[in-house]
Order: sequence, then structure tokens, then C-alpha cells
Amino acid sequence: MGGELYVCDKCSKHHVRYNSCGNRHCPRCQNTEKLRWIEARQKQFIDTKYYHVVFTLPHELNTLCLSHQRIMYAALFRSAWQTLDGFAWNKKFLGAQMGATIVLHTWGSNLVYHPHVHCIVPGVGITLRNKWKTAKGNGKYLFPVKALSKVFKAKYLQAILESGINISSSLTRQVQNKNWVVYAKPAFGNKEVLIRYLARYAYKTAITNHRIRYYDADKVTFSYTDYKHQNQKKEMTLSSSEFVRRLIQHIQPKGFIRIRHYGILHSSWKSKIFPTIESEKRDYKTIWMEKGLNVQQCPQCKEGKLLFIKNIEPSRGPPKNPKTRTNQ
Repeated sequence: MGGELYVCDKCSKHHVRYNSCGNRHCPRCQNTEKLRWIEARQKQFIDTKYYHVVFTLPHELNTLCLSHQRIMYAALFRSAWQTLDGFAWNKKFLGAQMGATIVLHTWGSNLVYHPHVHCIVPGVGITLRNKWKTAKGNGKYLFPVKALSKVFKAKYLQAILESGINISSSLTRQVQNKNWVVYAKPAFGNKEVLIRYLARYAYKTAITNHRIRYYDADKVTFSYTDYKHQNQKKEMTLSSSEFVRRLIQHIQPKGFIRIRHYGILHSSWKSKIFPTIESEKRDYKTIWMEKGLNVQQCPQCKEGKLLFIKNIEPSRGPPKNPKTRTNQ
């Protein structure tokens, strides 16, 4: 993707900064976008308690999901929101139009295929009389989890039936007889914790570079969290082909939107609820400077200032010698 070549005015060390590839599956190129996203969410924060709800598909549907990704993922978004929205309009729980930010994930920490959505839900809504109303769980719970699970299962199976996908009767019986998993956390403590927590899910990739401990032509060793055994930190070694097989399962269809806002968090509501928001895309240097990272400081000697030398044109690989390479 090309980049820029700099030199330190103290130690004379050359540094290459490559342009971001912009791919949402890249483990290195999402940090600045994550910070921009956090700023946008801070401007759209509702002063209330927020809840975290997770809707998970049973593993029996994994093969169907991989072969019909767009349809199955879209049905997962739609069914999760319809479930939340239905409970929100029930006067027993809220009786108002609520909202949700829903993020699609397809992986577990060990890279196994595990399609599910994370929902961050404000505990308030707007009634038909245009008044704010707070959920009745007093911050302890949003909606009953067992009831959410039953409704979600029914809505998702109905969505699959309407999609026209050919699902066998034996598979239908299997998933109908299972208890589908819906997980709900109590309300978050404060605004900053909530937004950073959500950003971690919104811009997380299946694996990041720092988790890869060792690799060669034959195998890859990476760290993971074993959630079934008290969140123990462990390492796993896979053959190179198996590692790649697991990784590419989590590459989502091109153009598929994996972060969606519903209800009062949808863009159609923004002008009503957040009328003073101004859209501004700030330079990455300004963003990181405010976070305490001086991007103009030499990372080698920590004293000198980086001076721009030239642009590096896109090529099929990184320059072998950045001191002598010329633009192509």
C-alpha cells in the first residue's frame, strides 16, 4: 500500500511507516479507526445504564452458516434485534422503543468457528408519547434470559425457513430440541468502561499479532484464553494448514456490515436525540498525541524528531533497503 520514509534528526535511524491496508480483518490497521469510533460513541452516549447481551447459534448450524454466510449472519442480526425489540415494547419490562448496537463475531479465543452477536443495550427507551422511560430491572437485569432464548430460537428458525435455505428435517429437530444460549451481563458501571469495552468487540479481529508466539513453515503456536477452565491462559500449536483453515473461516463476506445500530441508536434517530453532534474525521497524529503517544518522536532513541524524506509508492512487498530505494 506504500507509505512514508522518515529519518531521525538525532540518531539518523531510518523508519518506514506503511499506509494502512484498511482491511477490517487486519490485526494491525484498526487502532486509529477504533479511537475514532470511541470518540463518535462518546458523543452519542445516553446517560443511563447499559447492558451486554450475547446471542449464540448452536454449533449444529455451523456448516450451514459457512455455506450461506450472508443469509445466516443477516438472520442472526435480525432475530437478535427483533427479540430485544419485542421485549422492550412489553410494558412488563419497558414499554418503549429502545436501541442496540450489535456486533457480529464468529470466533472463539482458540479460533474455532463460533457465530454469535454481542449487543450493547441502553436501559431506556422512548414511549409513543415521546417520553424517556427506564427499564424496570433496576440495573440488575434487562430481560429474563430463558425467555429471551426461547423467543430468539423461534425467530431465527422462522427466518431460516423464510430464506429458502434447504435445511434437513433431522437438523431442524436437533436445533429445536436444544436450549439456545443467550448470555446477559448486568449494567455497566460507567461511560468510559462501557465504550472501551464495546470498542474492543467492535474492532477485534480473530487473532492479533501479539498472540502468535512462534511460527515456521510447518506450525504456528499462539496464546488463547480457556473460558471453560476459569479463563486460564494457555498456548496451542497447530499445523500451518490447520491454522490458516481456522483463520479464513472468520473472513466475512465482502461489504457485509458487521456493526449495526438499531432503534434509538439508528442513524435515523441521531438528529432527534443528538442534534448537536458534528462529524469530524481528525488526523491520526492529533488523535494519538492526545492519547500520550508522540508519533513524531523517534521510537529508536526516544529523543530525536522524525523528519519526512519521501513517499514510498505501492509495491508487491516492503523495500529491502529503505535508505537507497527509489520510488517506482
